[in-house]
Amino acid sequence: MGRISAAAEQEIKTLLVNWWTAVNTQLAAVTGASVQIGEAPVDVLFGSEIGQRLVRIADVAESIAAAESKQEALPWSDKRAAQILADCEAVEAWLNQGPFSTKTPEAFWTSPVGFMILRAKVWANQDQLITLSAAAEISGMSLSVLSQRMTRGQLPGYRDPAVKNPKHGRRVRLSDLHTLIQTNTDRIPFPTTTYLMPQPDRTPAPTSPRTT
Repeated sequence: MGRISAAAEQEIKTLLVNWWTAVNTQLAAVTGASVQIGEAPVDVLFGSEIGQRLVRIADVAESIAAAESKQEALPWSDKRAAQILADCEAVEAWLNQGPFSTKTPEAFWTSPVGFMILRAKVWANQDQLITLSAAAEISGMSLSVLSQRMTRGQLPGYRDPAVKNPKHGRRVRLSDLHTLIQTNTDRIPFPTTTYLMPQPDRTPAPTSPRTT
């Protein structure tokens, strides 16, 4: 495992501190402030099991980004992919351990840490996150049509928070795009047998000349 960037480390620490603060706030609200856990021990949280899982995820996510900047793909291995999938599953379970939330909110995937998890999980599943322009080129659909599909929920979309322009930061999974293409192909109306039946000849039959 390589060393992650200072920016990724800070984002992970921020997430862990925010979680700790939220837990502390909930305890104080329930107990009338009689139970509090104090300030977040940042280094302890970062070195914890969840913290190190997030580090492994960030390492893969940054490696993917570096490879993509060179128009290359990060080499895939079964062992590393299995580890990353286990890390992602554990982190999501940790995020949703409260009694009132069972699914990761969609907004989380547009956060820096959320997008790192998404990018790593997509890679581990041997999938790809591609730009909308690439999706248009692959599918033959226009950008406006793809945008409509995303708005209608027919094509799940994500946003890379590192890209300042939201339109340029839109991403879709290649597998989701293939599903959309297949769905559209299945819906193409094919001619029925009635259209293939020969039509009756309506040309008047020739008449024999009259004899007088």
